[in-house]
Amino acid sequence: MNIPNHSPLVTIAIPNYNTATYIGEAIESALSQTFQDIEILVIDNASTDNSRDIIAQWKSRDDRIIALDFDKHVSSLENWNRCLEHARGRYIVFLHADDRLKPPFIASALEVFAHRPDLGYVLAEKEFIDGQGNVTAKSQFYSDSAIIPGLSEARVNFVGWHTVAVQMLIRTECMKAIGGYSYTDVMAVLQLNMRWDVGYLHTPLVQYRQHEQSDTSQFIKDKTMLMTIYLTKMLVLNYHLPREGAYLKDLKPRVMEWAAMTCLKLYGMEVLGRNEKRLCEEYLALARGFWLEIDQTPICRFLEKALSAPSWTPQSLREAWMANQPPSAAPGPPYPLPEGSVLFSPSLAAAG
Repeated sequence: MNIPNHSPLVTIAIPNYNTATYIGEAIESALSQTFQDIEILVIDNASTDNSRDIIAQWKSRDDRIIALDFDKHVSSLENWNRCLEHARGRYIVFLHADDRLKPPFIASALEVFAHRPDLGYVLAEKEFIDGQGNVTAKSQFYSDSAIIPGLSEARVNFVGWHTVAVQMLIRTECMKAIGGYSYTDVMAVLQLNMRWDVGYLHTPLVQYRQHEQSDTSQFIKDKTMLMTIYLTKMLVLNYHLPREGAYLKDLKPRVMEWAAMTCLKLYGMEVLGRNEKRLCEEYLALARGFWLEIDQTPICRFLEKALSAPSWTPQSLREAWMANQPPSAAPGPPYPLPEGSVLFSPSLAAAG
């Protein structure tokens, strides 16, 4: 198929490496968008499975699919930058090859851009799916759809994190203005927050897959994911704050506390639920390196005691923690919108 001559409004970029099991679902979800002025740019990073055969089959069905194959394998972020280099759309979303977009995603995000064309990106909420595509949970971080000041969103991302690439429809010129992806995808989000406001859609419009073969699962096993996010946040706080955001530097102690708590509440619980006790012990040690006071927290004491049990399942560990954790005054999600946010009401059609 020939590449269409006109430039589409939106590029759905799918960087692929050995994702034959799921790449067809990702492409199908891109084709299912209710907004049709798109190109689907699939960049293969020297796969050794049969991904390219599957991509070619889909390409033969629709000339909006553009498949570019590279024989030199590069890092994931370098392959994402290949996508950015070849994208022709005014807007771009990076769709992981094992994730899926729900049909109204592009239309819903474009509605927000029509209201505020100067935004850096629009973020839609996500559902979590397993290897078989079953929905396991839904995420709704904020209480309402809104336009959020960029520095307010940056502050939230420093002391927490709630964004993955597939959730973001980004203005392509903004992504190019920050130089694409460098160090980590976390760096790109924070750099965008520093320069542009953010649109937020409360409705889950993307599906983020969690499975044993995913990059995320591998990064949890070797602990690089948390270390990378932590180091990136500190790098931005130390060297990349704009003058008007200098006050954010005071967040360093809270970033250290966040990293320690994430070690235990998220990753420590996850690996112990699979009876990977040695890895749980390593996360306990890493948490202490971030924040010495972690020893005094209920989650630390719980995990230390739970390590002595013969075995756990994810459900039994979660139930044990729920039975033992003290009442918390801190509210859980959905959280109130950050200061300065302006409510935005998407149309019923766009809200899906």
